[in-house]
Amino acid sequence: MSSAVTVRDVMTRQFVGVSESDGVVETVELLLAEGAECAIVLRGREPVGTLSERDVLSLVTGDADPASATVSDVMSEGVIEVPSGESLAAAAGTMGREGVRWLLAIEDEEPVGVVTAHDVVVASTMMPEDDAGTPATAATDPAAEYDTQGICEACGALARELANANGRLVCPNCREA
Repeated sequence: MSSAVTVRDVMTRQFVGVSESDGVVETVELLLAEGAECAIVLRGREPVGTLSERDVLSLVTGDADPASATVSDVMSEGVIEVPSGESLAAAAGTMGREGVRWLLAIEDEEPVGVVTAHDVVVASTMMPEDDAGTPATAATDPAAEYDTQGICEACGALARELANANGRLVCPNCREA
């Protein structure tokens, strides 16, 4: 992964922020509506925790009533922060070490976005070279590898050289038969 790509380049700038007193059901509805993976729990402007699907699942499988539960009842305390200017590779390393799937991006001690493991994966497939200068393993256009190939109508093989034979597109092997 290129060290030139930073958290700022790939982070989601708008994130779901909730308070500890918000209801869990309402927060889950907000997460679903926003398509977000987690909510950052704020006390005023200070991030104090996160609420994820794992936290909600622990509530559902426990004895508590989800309808009356508040975010503070199920949230994970603490937020792992990363400077928005940090390299994406370093942020991915932090996620791995800490066992988390997202980090809160910070600029001037203020939250400015969230970077997720999904963001890291998507960004890594878009990079033409890694730090070693070798081509990335994922193509930027997956269809490009197959755009000059077709399927032989006789044998079903994938072939680059199809020709019309009696109204059917066939590969060189089927033309000879």
